[in-house]
Order: sequence, then C-alpha cells, then structure tokens
Amino acid sequence: MQLGNIALDRNQGLEILASAAAIATVYAASRNAEGRGRALLMILTVLGVVTGTIYWVGMLAPSVEVAINVLKALIALTATACVFYEIDRVRRRRPIAERWKRFVGITLGVASILVYFNGFRGIYINLWHRHEHYHYYLGSKYFHEMAYDGLYKCTVNAEDEIGKVTQTIDGRKYTIDMSAEARAPDRKIRDLSGDNLLIPTAHAIEHPEECKAHFSDARWAQFKRDVEFFRFSCASEKDYWQGMQKDHGYNPPPVWTATGYLFASLHDASLGFMQSLAAIDEVYLLGMFVGLFWAFGWRVFAVAAILWGCQASAANSWTIGAFLRLDWLFWFVMAACFARKRWFKMAGASMVYAGLLRIFPGLAVIGWLVVAGAYLVKHKRMRRDHVQTLIGGVLAAGVLIGGSVALVGKDSYKQFYERIAAHDNVPLTNHMGLRVLVGHRMECLIPGFPGCENKASGRMKFVKDDSARDPFEKWGQMRNERYAKYKPLAYAFILATFILFVAVVRRIKSLWMAQALGQVWIILLSQLTSYYYAFVIIAAPVTKVRRDLEVWLFGFAALTQFIWLSFGFYDDRHAVLTLLTLVFANFLILSFAPKRWFQRLRRAEATPPPAPPTTPE
Repeated sequence: MQLGNIALDRNQGLEILASAAAIATVYAASRNAEGRGRALLMILTVLGVVTGTIYWVGMLAPSVEVAINVLKALIALTATACVFYEIDRVRRRRPIAERWKRFVGITLGVASILVYFNGFRGIYINLWHRHEHYHYYLGSKYFHEMAYDGLYKCTVNAEDEIGKVTQTIDGRKYTIDMSAEARAPDRKIRDLSGDNLLIPTAHAIEHPEECKAHFSDARWAQFKRDVEFFRFSCASEKDYWQGMQKDHGYNPPPVWTATGYLFASLHDASLGFMQSLAAIDEVYLLGMFVGLFWAFGWRVFAVAAILWGCQASAANSWTIGAFLRLDWLFWFVMAACFARKRWFKMAGASMVYAGLLRIFPGLAVIGWLVVAGAYLVKHKRMRRDHVQTLIGGVLAAGVLIGGSVALVGKDSYKQFYERIAAHDNVPLTNHMGLRVLVGHRMECLIPGFPGCENKASGRMKFVKDDSARDPFEKWGQMRNERYAKYKPLAYAFILATFILFVAVVRRIKSLWMAQALGQVWIILLSQLTSYYYAFVIIAAPVTKVRRDLEVWLFGFAALTQFIWLSFGFYDDRHAVLTLLTLVFANFLILSFAPKRWFQRLRRAEATPPPAPPTTPE
C-alpha cells in the first residue's frame, strides 16, 4: 500500500483503517446521542483523532524532526478549519456554545505548546542545552576577564593546563587528555578578536598570557573547573565539544550580561545547577502566556500559543534548555499586555527592558512613536498615557543601564558595540531579515532558474567548501558583496514601508496594536538568527479587535512548516521564511488601512477605459 511517498505494509494499512473506523463509529454515535452523553462522545472523538494523528505521524515520518513539523502544520490547519466551521455555524444561525469554543481553543493552544517542547521530552541530554550554557554561563560569569572575544582562546588555554583527567559518569569511566586535544594540529577555534574566521589553536596556546593576565589565580582555577565540567558533559562527543568553539562567541548586551552574571556566579558548573538555569526560561514562557490570558482573554491566548508553537522560524532546537534566552520575549509581550491593561508605566519599562536585553525588540517602539507623534501633531500636546509610558521607559533605562555599568564595567557598552559591529558583517546561514533578502539570490529559489545551479549563484549548496580555512568564508563574502550592490533597493523599500506605516498607524490609538504592527521594523532594520523570530507572537493580540485575522495567522504558521520541509539548505530556507514573514507583517499593516483606500482601488478597476477619439473621414 502506498500513502504519498510512504510505503505501508499490509498490517499498517489495516491498522490505519481500523483506527479511522473506530473514530468514525464514536462520532456517528455522538450524532445520535443527547445531553452529556453526546458531549462525552464528541470529546472522545476529538481525543481519538488527536491521538491517532500523533501516533501515525510519528510512525510514518522519516525522522522525529519531520514528525514534529508535520504535527505543527496539522495543528495550525486544524485551528483554521475550526474558525471556518465557527463562521459557517453563525451563518446557519446555529452558533457554537462559548464553552465549546473555549475548550477547543485552549486545547489547541496547549497542544501547540506541547508539540513545541516535543511533549516535554527534552531533545538535549539531561534537559539542558550544553552548547548554549557553555557560551552564556561562562561568557557572563567571566565577562570581566574575557569580555566578548576571550571565550574560545581561554577555553583552549584552560584545557592545555588541565591535561589528562579521568571521571566516572553514569557508571562509565572516561579518561580525556584535554591538553592533547587542545594542541591537536587540526583543532580550530573562531578568531573572535580578529576576522571571525577559523584559526588553529596554536597562537592561543603559545601566548597564554593574553588570556590569563586578566584572571586572578583563584578565578583561573575556578574557570578551569568549569571548563572541565563542560568538556566531560560531552565526554563521548569530542566533535560536539570542539564545535562549540567554532560558533560565533558570546554576544549579549551589558544588561543581559549583568543578569547572567548574577545567576551564573551563584554556583560552580554542575548538572543540577545547569538544569536549574535552564528552567528559568520555562518560567518566563509560563508568565508570558499567563500575561496574554490576563490581558486579552482565552481566545488571544490560544491564537498566540498556536502561532508561537507552530511557526517554523523559531523552532525549539535552537534555544530549548538554554540559559535566559527567552527573557526578552517575556518582557516584549508583557509590554503589550501592560498597555492593554492601561499600566502604561509598566508597559514603557517592559519595552525598554526587552530592548536592553536584546536591542532589536526596541525597534517595535517605532509603532508607539508614530501613535504618540500623530497625537502630538494634532493636539499640540502629549497624551497622558504616552507621558506615563515615557516616564516608565526612562526610569527603567536609568536603573538598568546604571546597574549594568556597575556590575560589568563602564566600558561594556563600547565593547558590545564593537563586537556587534564586527559580528553583523559575518553572515550566518540561519540569519533572517531584509539584508538576507537582498543578499540572497531569491530568483534561485525558483526550480530550474537559469544560472542558479553553480557557485556563481552564491548559495550554500554550491559555495560551501569544507577544505577551506572556514567552509563558509566564500559564501559570506558573496552575500555581503551582493548586499552592497543592491543596498539602495533595501533603503528604497524601507522608505516606502515607512510611508505606508505612518499613513496607517497614525490613525491607531492603542499602543499595543501599534506595537504589533511595528514588528515589521524588526525585519527591516535588523539581521537576526532565526530563533529570535519568536517575536511574531506579538501579532496575536490584534485578533482581539480583528477576529477575521485569525485564519491568516494560522495559515502563516502552517505555511512556514511547509517551507521548512521543502527547502533542505539553511540559507534558502531562511531566505524564504524571511520573505513570508515580511509579507505577513505588511499584510497586517494593510489590514488596518482605511477602507476607502480599497474602495477607490475597486472603483478605479471597475471604471472602463475612455473610448479612443474618432477622426472625421
């Protein structure tokens, strides 16, 4: 038996038919039942469909990742179908009871959260993300000594001094000669203080004073213990461990560094402490969804959970089990929640905090500025809630910036700027943003397009060179060159979007709605790694006033999964996801445009062209 591209044996085919027959029987019985019996049978039908779908997708998918992506798409499409069914019932004057809508909506929202976390079965060993913790725990804890460029060279110096060590882990004895690994001729680390390319470890080992001079003896001993812990957390995975030092370093702003430093300094690296740090993000996520429920109600909560949990750009594989990687998202969403509840000082403080944690969330404040600016121009004064928002933001900025300077140093902001300026010129295959659209040959995403099946296309598929010093050096160079060539087009698009944005948003009075529409500026003005595109959740609150947008949000989430499954190379995949997200953000803006714009357009299309003038014979 053949099901699409999946071959089924006889038993599997019979099992699918038997499952479908059982669910159909229960559903048929529910149609003839009444009262609580009918409600119970309907619930059993839904549970049967959900359970059967999860089971068979898991059984038939070629990998766990594909199964999860398919389930996410199915949840989003199911939510879309539910909305259409609700509309149909209203048209037939048989509206669905509110309790049933709430039950189905919250169930789909919770299912989206569960599938995002793979059913809370951690995809990383022992429920913590070793790669992330290595960068963020060590980077913040030893920021005074290593700043933004010392993590990798200090790591290999520590390994060289540690030498041969034996530990017993889970009943198995491991002996690792860390000095031999550090000095291996083929061992490379990324040069964070230079051109950001891969270099041999020889220079760092030959000049240990460049690192150790910044440490006291006690701090250096502590650092070595922490490095030893991380190496043995990858005891049987040497390549995974050494791959950590080929990433792009520690890059958070000083405000995050101050927070990370306070937490990381509480304890030496250990399994239990790493798991505790990983749990902080789960608390933030819980708080975010509680905030959405509190400010906007169950329906927006469900829409937000489905959009966040089912969209593909910010998949859990990047940040699940990490250390304080979602704090910015909590404060970014809470800014909208506080604005909705008219806690304007808290809204301003939350937005500033989100911006100081990761910079780019602050770009959405352009929406707030347009709303406040339009009111100021019209009334020659600031509205009271705008003043309160400003006060909250200024106070938060003063406290957070002052506190971060006190904790991590007065030069931290200068160092951060220099690091980000250098990092921004190094393209990554999972980058997203307008710069990616301009730098990537988008026409090459069309199958069979001429000139796209070779190195001249600049695509990872053809340009990546594993034999080079850095496999992606040429790829990144070609992307930067293409962006430099077409940069004026990017600026023209930004200007056109700004004109449209002001024309639409100046009519909006709610700061939380302006923030939702302002997400377009994150796409246009920043180049982010894909996991930060979790910010699209901020679109969900607009369905509070425009319920008709729900199906578009669900359709967007489902479409991102189809894109993820359709494109095998990261640069192609993230370029298409960027394009889709940019179209989605502009669609939201146009959804709030004056109706007269479209009425004029329809009238213009309906008006017949003038007849050509006749000439006398």
